[in-house]
Amino acid sequence: MCRLLAWVAPQPLTVAEAVGESELAAFRRLSLQHSDGWGIAYHPAAGGSDIRTQHSTLAAARDPAFDAAVRGTSSDAGFAHLRWATPGLPVVEENTHPFLHDGWAFAHNGAIHPQGRLDELLSPRWLRRMRGTTDSERYFLAILARIDEGMSVRDAIATTVREIFTRFQPTGLNAMLLGADALYVVSAFDPVRAPVLEEAENRGVPPDAVSYDLHHRGGEHSYVVASSGLGQTSSAGWDHLPNMTLLRIERGTLRTAVDSLATDAVAGRG
Repeated sequence: MCRLLAWVAPQPLTVAEAVGESELAAFRRLSLQHSDGWGIAYHPAAGGSDIRTQHSTLAAARDPAFDAAVRGTSSDAGFAHLRWATPGLPVVEENTHPFLHDGWAFAHNGAIHPQGRLDELLSPRWLRRMRGTTDSERYFLAILARIDEGMSVRDAIATTVREIFTRFQPTGLNAMLLGADALYVVSAFDPVRAPVLEEAENRGVPPDAVSYDLHHRGGEHSYVVASSGLGQTSSAGWDHLPNMTLLRIERGTLRTAVDSLATDAVAGRG
């Protein structure tokens, strides 16, 4: 259970500039529950392919480095992640999102079960590249393995999502993947295995603090995508990103495309 927040802009902006002060404050408050670390990934140079990451195992609301990062780091594309660790997965640096491999950065919200079978997602070659122990990093590397085999990014993501839903029991596969040309946002979760109201009651938080719903807001200034919990409303320009869809936002132009991830094997999750 985590929170995600991304931005793409024509010119470099800090997270605070891209998102706005009220939404950033709400995101920061969410780290009081999603308190198992935070991280950001971003392009340090507009139009450049290099990606940098910064992360910590501290709660964002209690870490001065978080405020420095979201107010002092400018980029034309990036994302931030607040972690609420899946039970059994250690809160250590190696497990803190975003993960960075082969010029791609990745963060995930959700869990994949059964945890004991997760190595089935990867060949021995790709398993050796694991730096931590999370289901999230395996999910990431499964996508990269397909890109390495020659699949398009869109097809690699779609195939991986469909495989996991077919062979495993994920609560959610919501994710953000940042590359040289675009930001990709996955909205994919199982409402049956992600009972939001029950989870919120058990943890003593508002339902939107644990919901898997994603929202996006476009404009000339920036294009923003975020997990629920920021007070997103249609009157403020936010649109709901449907379940089982993939959103692509192109760097520079902010052109978008939305594709369906649904097949018969994963039908009924909208």
